[in-house]
Amino acid sequence: MIRRLHDYYFVINQISLKEHKKRVSETNLGFLWNVLSPLLYMLLMSNYYCNIVTHDIANYPIFIFTGVNMVGFYRTATVGAMRSLVENKKLIIRTKWRLELFVYQKVFSAFKDLLYASIALMPLFYYYKIKITLRCFIIFPVLLLTFMVIIGIGKILAVLYVKFADIDYLYSLVMSMLPFVSAMFIPLEHFPENVQFILTYNPVFLSLYLARNCIVYGVPSFYTAWLKLIIWAVGTYTFGTLVFNKNKNYLASEL
Repeated sequence: MIRRLHDYYFVINQISLKEHKKRVSETNLGFLWNVLSPLLYMLLMSNYYCNIVTHDIANYPIFIFTGVNMVGFYRTATVGAMRSLVENKKLIIRTKWRLELFVYQKVFSAFKDLLYASIALMPLFYYYKIKITLRCFIIFPVLLLTFMVIIGIGKILAVLYVKFADIDYLYSLVMSMLPFVSAMFIPLEHFPENVQFILTYNPVFLSLYLARNCIVYGVPSFYTAWLKLIIWAVGTYTFGTLVFNKNKNYLASEL
């Protein structure tokens, strides 16, 4: 079992490294774009909202930065997972590797991008005098649950994309709305009460809410938020895996 997991990790890491090198070679700044991209977006949006929209949010640039990173992780990972099988069609036929490895690889690559982007948090923490406490380590179970949600969604999307290529356009539309339905720019309290209720059942919002509380504010989160994200994680991962496994023969024949 351990040997098999090691082999899977090796395959995923090798594909991820190859993809990363290709992306880096296509830009002059290379790796630095992983750090600069969310940082520049944070500066743009925080300046816009600070000067245009009245608010009382403490450490607002970091509030925006964590939102950009988490929402970006969901977007990049799920879109990548959706296209993973079709994009690697030739490699799948040639190597006969397990199909789910290509879904995992896309999520793993997006997770590495999230870690790279998070490097920019260090100077921001220093500038805003935010102390790193033990509560910051709660981010690890948050990321684990988020990982499970994304893999479950990614597996379902990968199957749908092989069956219906048009799902790409529909999902792109959903992703364009994601920043506005995840409290990325403003906190939950600033939404109407009926909208607040809906947002608290959104897994992206839950991941972002839990991450901000442990990293930015260092405060405990409501247990209901944890419970909802756990249900999302177990539910989507289980259902996504069932859907993916049930369609493996179909996917193999279509690819």
